[in-house]
Amino acid sequence: MTRRTSLIGFIAALAALASEPAGAAGTASIAGIAFVDSSITSQGSRAKLPAGAKIYPSGTTVAGTDGCPTTRYMTDGLIVAVIDYDGPPTAGSLTMIRHPATGGNFTNAPYQLDINPGRNLQYLGPTFANGSYELKLIWGIGQAQNPSASASFTLARNCPPPR
Repeated sequence: MTRRTSLIGFIAALAALASEPAGAAGTASIAGIAFVDSSITSQGSRAKLPAGAKIYPSGTTVAGTDGCPTTRYMTDGLIVAVIDYDGPPTAGSLTMIRHPATGGNFTNAPYQLDINPGRNLQYLGPTFANGSYELKLIWGIGQAQNPSASASFTLARNCPPPR
């Protein structure tokens, strides 16, 4: 095989990739939320959900002391969105809209994501206040149409003060 033949093959492969249909972004869903500690959130986009971690599906009301921080510096009980994705790596964004129990409607700036095949975690910032929350995921950014998924959850907890 000559250099010219392999260059032509490479160019043909690139052209095939460039002509993939808009649906090539794959499929994604927000499986729910989970509570983790800072050893997980510090891993960024490559973080894995610890074995035995409970996933609260969309529509769940988290009550009692579930997921409450227990450390003085609140380094546990951190909320992550659990995203399942089947497709090639892509760019995405996750927006959270907060409706605190004390009133109001606040939209956080979107988190920009590198979404890889499998389970992805996105830390939702220091979110401890009771209220309802909406999540909107968009992926396949840069295509003619961006697929989306949404989820919601409510925090109605009675957390003791951290020690």
